[in-house]
Formats: sequence, C-alpha cells, structure tokens
Amino acid sequence: MHFPKPHLPNPHIAERIAHAKQLLHIGDNLSHLSHKKEFEVLKRITKMCLRYKKYISLGVFGVFGIVASQLYLPFLLGNGIDKSIEIISSGSSKLNDLYIVGFLIIITSMVRGLFGFLIQYYGEKIGNNITTNLRSNFHKKLQSLSFSFHDKIHSGNLMSRGILDIEGVGLFVRTGFLRTLEIFLLMFFGGILLVSVDWKIGLLSLIFIIPTASLATTTRLRLRKIWTKIQQFYSDLNTKLQENLIGVRVVRAFGGQNHEIKKFRSSHKNVTNLTIESIEVSALGQALIGFFFLITWSLIIWVSGIQVISGSLTLGEMTQSLVYLGMLQRPVRMIGMMVNAYARATSCGLRLFEILDKKPNIKSPNEAKSLDKIHKIEAKNIVFKFDHESEKNILNKISFKTSKNQILGIIGPPGSGKSSLAQLIPRFYDIEDGSLTINDIDIKNIDIIELRKQVGIISQNTFLFNMTIKENISYGVPNSEMDEIIKCAQIAEIHDFIETLPEKYETTVGEFGVSLSGGQKQRISIARTLLKKPSLVIFDDSLSALDSITDQKIREHLKTSISSQITIIISHRIDSLEHANEIIVLDKGKISQRGTPSELLKEDGIYKTISDIQHPKYEK
Repeated sequence: MHFPKPHLPNPHIAERIAHAKQLLHIGDNLSHLSHKKEFEVLKRITKMCLRYKKYISLGVFGVFGIVASQLYLPFLLGNGIDKSIEIISSGSSKLNDLYIVGFLIIITSMVRGLFGFLIQYYGEKIGNNITTNLRSNFHKKLQSLSFSFHDKIHSGNLMSRGILDIEGVGLFVRTGFLRTLEIFLLMFFGGILLVSVDWKIGLLSLIFIIPTASLATTTRLRLRKIWTKIQQFYSDLNTKLQENLIGVRVVRAFGGQNHEIKKFRSSHKNVTNLTIESIEVSALGQALIGFFFLITWSLIIWVSGIQVISGSLTLGEMTQSLVYLGMLQRPVRMIGMMVNAYARATSCGLRLFEILDKKPNIKSPNEAKSLDKIHKIEAKNIVFKFDHESEKNILNKISFKTSKNQILGIIGPPGSGKSSLAQLIPRFYDIEDGSLTINDIDIKNIDIIELRKQVGIISQNTFLFNMTIKENISYGVPNSEMDEIIKCAQIAEIHDFIETLPEKYETTVGEFGVSLSGGQKQRISIARTLLKKPSLVIFDDSLSALDSITDQKIREHLKTSISSQITIIISHRIDSLEHANEIIVLDKGKISQRGTPSELLKEDGIYKTISDIQHPKYEK
C-alpha cells in the first residue's frame, strides 16, 4: 500500500524534520572506528571497573587461585601415573603415596570450584554495578541535555543506546574482564610449565599461538564492524516499534497494518542477517582456532610418544604435558567468545559514550542570579531559529513587554512562530539575537531551575503520565494537600468529571492519558500547572480541545485565580483573548499588528479577518 507524503502546513516543521533525519542515525561513522577510539573506550570501561577495588581484588584473587589450582592438577596426575608405574614395576604394596595424590587431586578440584565461584560472583557484581551506574548516568544526561538535542535524535535511538548498548558493555564486564585475565595467565604459565617438563614439547605446543593471535585480531575487527551496524539497525527497529505503538490508532484508521508489518520485517531482517553474520564469523574463528590446537596436540602426542619409547621422557611427564595442553584448550576456545564480547563492548561503548559526553547547549551560568518571582518580561528585537546553521529565522525582530497583573495575547496563522516564542521564555531554547530579560535580568544569567519553577506552560499537546489523576495533577508539587488538588481541578472545570469516575482521583489515566478525551487531558494539565502556583502562566493554545461553554467558564475562573500573575495566552480563538491588555499578531515570524482587542478590531488585518470568520455578525 502506498502512502503519499503528508502535507506540512507549518514550513518550520519541514525544516526541523529534514534536520532530524540527518541525525536519526547519529553515529554512522562508527563503522570506521579507529584503533585509538577503540582503546579509549576500553580504557574508560577499565576505569569504571577499577572503581570497585574491593570486588576487583577478590575477583583477581579468584583468578590467580583458579589458575594455580588448574596448573597444579596436571602435575598431580603426572606424578600419580609415575608412582603407579613405579609400584607396578617394583611389586610394592605400599599405596600411601597414591592415596595422598588422590586426596590432593580431590582437594585441588574443590578449591578450583571455590575460586571459580569467586570469579563468577564478583564478575557479576562488578558488571551489575557498572550497568546500574551507566543507566543512571545515561538517564541523568538525557534529563540535562537541551531540547535542541532531543529535537534531532529519535527517542527510539536513545532507548536502544540506554538498554542494548549498556547491556553490551555490561556483558563484557561480567564475562570478559576477569576471564580475559584468567585466559592470559593460564596460557602464560601453562606455556612455561610445558617448557619446564620438556623444552621441545613446550616450544612445539606454543606454535598454535601465532595463528590463534592472528585469527583473534582478524575476527575482532570484523565483529566490531558488524556489531556497530547491528546496534544501528536495532536503533532503527526500536524507532519503528515505538512509532507503531504510539500511532497505533492512526495506523489502523488508515488501514496501514500490512504496510507497517512489511517495514518492520524489513528492518528486522537487517538485524537478523547481521546477527547471523556475526555468529558465522565468531564460529569460524573458534573452529579454526580449535583446528590449529588439535593439530598441535597431535604433533605433541607423536613427538612425546617417540621420546617415551626412547626413554628420554617418562609416561607421567608425557601425560602431564598432554593435560597441560588440554587445559589450554578451554582458554583457547574462550578467546573466540571474548573477542566477540570485546568487539560488541567497544562498538556499544562508543555509541553510549557519544551521548554521555554530550554537553547541554543551555545551562545555568556559574554565578547564576536567583529568581523569586517574575514581575516583568521584556523582549527587544529577538531573533530565533531552531537550527543555527539555517538561514531562515523562525522569529524575526520580535519585541514586547508585559508585567504583573497583565495578560498578553498572541495570535496568528499556523507556522507564524507563536509556540516557538512561548518556548523561549522558560529558556527551552536560546535566542540568536536581541535581548530577553526577566525582572530586567538577562535570561541567560538566571538559574534555569528557578526560572522554570516560576513558569507554568500549558501546551496544546498535553502529556499525562501513566499514573493516577491525583499523581498527574500533583506532579510538580508531590506533597500537595488534597484540598489544594481539588481546588485546582475545580478551576480547571475537571473536578465534576473526576467525581463521576469509580475511583475518582485515584483513577489511572493509562499510557499518554489514553482513557481520557483531549479536552479532559487539557483540563487536568491546567490543574497541574495551577497547583504549581507559577508567577507566569503560558496557555499555548491549551483550550483548543474544549467547547466554548467550558472555555468560557475556565477563563472566568482564571480571571480571579491568577489575576496577580503574568499571563500569556496563545490562541486561535478571538474569545480567549478578550480580556488581554495587549495582543500581538504574528505572521511569518514577524509582528504584523499589536494593540488591545478593541483597537485591533478597528484595523484591517489578520486579527479582524479571524474575528469576522469566527463571529460573522461582526461583518456588518
């Protein structure tokens, strides 16, 4: 099914979407991950691990313990075989030495199991602590990053990084960090012991290290590129899934289920194909490493067998050498798994650190000025655009002034910049030029937290959390008394409706407030903002989903409840602006008219045109 490209009535939306698409797959350059960046990622992961010195120390103790016990076992086996042959040859009945060897083998095996538990336990502890901290830091970073960042990257992409990429790093830490040390120590000391038994066999057994190292490096490089692509495709998959869940009603209303299923399958196929490719590369690498190992083992059996026959090597020493070599088979096979985990961790780590290293574009200055209440706002020739590199301004040379006890109205056609202007006041975005002051203080010099506490925005696109109505209304002031919550709900004309619900204020609204109508959600949003008691309230077309009667009632309530505050009303309804002290009319990012409602009705312009359409009786 073919879907035509939707018409975008707001020219600025098209510009923002185009810019967002450029950054949707942020991090595409990861396929060219340099060795330097790879090393930096590994260095950062190692530093995170070293914060848990107690767990690391106990884990490393376990590694040395398991390596020592594993290397001691072949010595005991070889010694036991030689003693058995000696007893058989001499015809002696004294078996005490054999009993001692057998007892030591049992004890060593038990100790080996205990040390293995330490490695597993503390490896998991370190991994879980690191993933917990990474998730916490990632969430904290997302809360601090500017709106301009969130405009440019899809939430599905961020969710992929915050879940899958963190898990990729955690998997390496849990299974790879201590195990890598174990592999290195086993191969190093195992090789030394092999040489000490017989230098010819020892050197022969080390032949397989060269092809193993070469294969491990080649496999790592291939897997790193594959895992980078997999993580990017997972981001795309998350994005599609999230959009389908949020827009499920739109999809079904347009009969687009089959179309969306095909899109999702196509994206999922990319992930599946790459995952299979990673399995093939990893399996081939492990198989080849195992092949070289078995070739080496066969050569050693042949050479050591000749030496035993010639008498230059005892059967026990031959057994000891073969067991040492057999013991090295496990770390050799683990190399393949570690390479896969390492490749995934470096690709995931770079994607993750790319976000964690982001700096917010908007933040409070070091010596920020405090703000108790907002008494006055003044804008002088402000210029604004979402993309700093764009030549097109969203707002151009906008000036206005309003103060306590006053209502400023803003009206204009779609895409004129009304909502953009509203988002500058709580400093969601910074202006390009001009000045915006609050209480005669440059907005950039005011503490952001204090500023936003004093600004209450009621948006047209209302968002409610999947919580109770009470929790949604009291979101900004969690410890509010029930009487205050009810009072704000009454002002917002939503109390009577809430009382009709079986659980009243304890009713859960569902995800995004799905169980409520648009008007009901807007009224809960109004109550939520009023409970916050801000000194500046901005109504960003927030009464658009209400009928005229409810709209009128709410405005009457607001006249008394927020009369001492600064009020900015953005609306396409003339009636909503009838009590405004001043109205500015925006058109294509510029002020085309300004004045009181009565003054603007006398002028030919956008305001009078809108009024004539909404109130035909005024045409005469």
